[in-house]
Parts: sequence; structure tokens; C-alpha cells
Amino acid sequence: MKKLLLYGHGGAYNHGAEAIIRGSVPVFRRLGVPILLSTHFPEQDREFGLDRLVDRLIPADLSLVPAEKAAEGFAEKERIAARIYRDALAEIDCETACIGVGGDNYCYPNWHRQSVFHRTAKERGGKSILWGCSVQPEMIDARMEKILRAHDRIYARESLTANALREHGIGQVVLRRDPAFELRPEPATLPDGLWGRVAAINLSPLMLRRSGLLLGHFVQTARFLLHKADTLVLLPHVTMPADDDRQALDALLECLSPAEQARVCKTPKGWSAAQRKYLISCCELLACCRTHASIAGYSCGVPTLVVGYSVKSQGIGRDLGMEQWVLPVEHSEKLPTLTAMLWECRSQVRAALQQASSGAGRN
Repeated sequence: MKKLLLYGHGGAYNHGAEAIIRGSVPVFRRLGVPILLSTHFPEQDREFGLDRLVDRLIPADLSLVPAEKAAEGFAEKERIAARIYRDALAEIDCETACIGVGGDNYCYPNWHRQSVFHRTAKERGGKSILWGCSVQPEMIDARMEKILRAHDRIYARESLTANALREHGIGQVVLRRDPAFELRPEPATLPDGLWGRVAAINLSPLMLRRSGLLLGHFVQTARFLLHKADTLVLLPHVTMPADDDRQALDALLECLSPAEQARVCKTPKGWSAAQRKYLISCCELLACCRTHASIAGYSCGVPTLVVGYSVKSQGIGRDLGMEQWVLPVEHSEKLPTLTAMLWECRSQVRAALQQASSGAGRN
């Protein structure tokens, strides 16, 4: 291969996507070939320095997204996706390895955006690889199975995905932990007012839309943590305009009393994934929704409780022996009680995590 084309990256305001790129590029650099990054928001990537990690950013044409949404049928959506990513697809030839770095992009209905890169690579004689991925097992229909089977290699980031693929006869699967595990925390000046024992909460609007009761359960959890810890930090991990954790966390903050709010800190604006990971590493406990907030917690040995909705949170937690602390969103009423249990045994959980995370996700 003479060139790598990374695709499935939405932009660095999703700090999980940023963490994947930062954890992956040093691995890919060992091949000694140029690395191109297809991206939805190159301005976000420049703001957080991803343009300095890769050789070139290739923007998508998002003006076509309304037409994509209105399209009927998978084939028509693929055709429009090919126009959205036409500049990136134009780079693919027989010496190109296309590497899907989107993590969970095969967990959502718009996975046709991934398939168009795969199809183009195979049609032109290039390589097609999925990297650090999760695939929702119940979404693997005949169409998806055919496409996944044709990949040259699939690096699954957790065993539930790996097992599901193998059950479908997809054998070219390697179990390898999410590349964000490799991201090193970057020390930064901690927020004003942060002192003593610190707990953290991450909450996403995506999850609030899935459960009208979730906010109330996180408010109860915040009050418990304020009772046990000296400071509670609200930690957004995605700040996309259409999916901004800060909005969900502000809604939580408004539910607290003025006295409680006085002991709550916010994460400084503009912090990178590595700086957010450093803040998490300073915590006694993390209760979160975002997968890459949990990965930051796990890989720093921080007792972490995850409210999840898909195979990714379940699989990553199980592979670390942390499945007890992964809560399906439909059972979020258990969140305050489970948080209390985790607080009481946090020393043992920290020790177990430090041992497990060093070899997580490897065969």
C-alpha cells in the first residue's frame, strides 16, 4: 500500500473521534505512507490539531445531506453518499488502504456511508479495513453481512462484536481494544473550585432523547456524589452543535440547589480529548454515557459506571470485567443505587481496572 485513507470521522468536537485518531495515527505511521483523513468538519480538526497528525484533510460535501435523508432505499442513499464523499473517494486506487475509523458507524441506520468507501476500494483493487469497530449484532442483515464479509480485515474493539461477526461466518476478525485506550492524558490546569475528592458526570442529549426519566436519575446520582465527594465536575465529551453534551449537563445543573451548584465545576472550553482524559484521571468515580468518556475512565483506572444502549458499552465493559457497572438505559432507575455501590467498593474496582486495562481487548 502506498496510501491510507481514513474515513468515518465526523469531526474533533466529538472528542471520542478525536481520541480514536490520536490513538490510531501513531500505529499507522509505522507503515511509512501518507495518511489522508476524510472528515465532516475540517475546521474542528484544525482547531484541535488533527491536521498536523495526518498529511491531508479531505472535507465532505454536507450540503447534500438533506437529499440523502430524503432518498428512498439503500442504493439511492449510497449514490448520494458517493457524492457527499466524492473528493475522498477520488483518492482511492489499487494502492490505497481504506480504513474505517468511525468506531460505531455500523451500529446506526446510516451505515451506507461506510459501505460506499468499502465498495469503492474493492472495485478499484484497494484494501478495505474496519478499525476499532463495534457492530450491533441485530443489525447484521443479509446486505450488511455481505459487505462485512468482503472486508480484508476487521479489528473489533470488543468481544460481543467479534463473536457476532464470527457467528455470521465472517472470519477475518481480530479482537483489538479501542485505539483511544492508547491516548495519554495531557496534564492541564484544573478548573477553578476543583478540590479534594472529585467525582465526574458525563451526560449526553442522545441518551436523554432515549429516556425521559434519565435526567432525573442523573440528578439523584449527582446529589449522592455531592454527598460523598468534595467536588463534582460536569464533563462533556461531545460538543457538536446538533449533539452537545453541555446542553444535557446544563439541564442537570439547573435541577440542583444553589448550594449544590456551588460545589459543581464545569470543564474548560476548548479542552482536547487528552486533557479531558487527564481530568477524568483525577476523579474518584465517573458516571457517564459516552463510550469514550468511559474508555478514558477505564484506561486511567477510574471506577466507571456507564449508562449504555448498544453493544459497544456492553462489550467493552465485559472484556474488562466491568459488566456489573454497565447499565442499560431502560433500567436507569438503578443508577443512583449502583453509583452508591460503586463508591463503596471503588478501591477494589480501581485495582481490578488497573490490572485488566493493560491487556484489554487482545487475543
